[in-house]
Amino acid sequence: MQSWETALIDLGGHTTLLVVLGWLCRSLGSQILAKDLEQFRTQLSAASNSAAEQLKHELHIVATEHQVRYAKLHERRAEVIAELYGLLVEAHWASQTFVSVFDLAGEPPKDEKYAAAMNKAAEFYRFFDKNRIYLPPELCQTLEDFVRKIRKPVIGFGVYVDKNDEHLPDFARRDKLEAWIKASEYFDKEIPIARTALESELRTILGGG
Repeated sequence: MQSWETALIDLGGHTTLLVVLGWLCRSLGSQILAKDLEQFRTQLSAASNSAAEQLKHELHIVATEHQVRYAKLHERRAEVIAELYGLLVEAHWASQTFVSVFDLAGEPPKDEKYAAAMNKAAEFYRFFDKNRIYLPPELCQTLEDFVRKIRKPVIGFGVYVDKNDEHLPDFARRDKLEAWIKASEYFDKEIPIARTALESELRTILGGG
C-alpha cells in the first residue's frame, strides 16, 4: 500500500474518532445541561415555595396585628361610650332635678341644684371633647345638640334662682314661673325622646364595631 493511501486511512480514522468524540461530547453536554436544568427547576420551585410560605406568614402576622389593633380600638371606644353615657345620664338627672316643680323634703335649694346641673353638664362636655376622636362626626354632633338642649332650659330658669320672688316685679315673677314650667315640661317630654334616639345610636356603634 502506498504512503498516500495509508495517510488517507489514518485521516479517515482520525475523522471518525473526532466525529465520535464530538457526538460523545454533545451527548454528555446535553445530559449535563438537562441535569442542570432539572436541578435549577427544583431549586427554583423550592425557592418559590419558600417565598410563598414566607409571604403567607408575613401576611398572617400583619392581619393578626391589624385584628389586635382593631380589637383594642373597639374596646377603647366601648369604654369611652360607656363613660360618656354615664356622665350624660348624670347631667340629665341633675338638670331634671333642678327644673322639677316638685322638691322633696331635705333636698338642696334651687341655687345649689342649679350649680350641680351646670357642673355635671360641664363634666360631661370636657370628657366628650377629649375623647371625640373615638366617635363618628355624626354622633359628636348629636351629643353636642343633646347637651345644648339640656343646658338651654336649665339656664333659662337658672337666671332666676338667686332672686327672691318678693323682690321681683310681677312680670319677672311671671317670666320666672313660665321659664320653670317650660323647662320642667321640656325634660318630661322632649329630652326622653332625644335620649332614646341617642341611646339607639350608641348601641348601633357598639354592635357594629
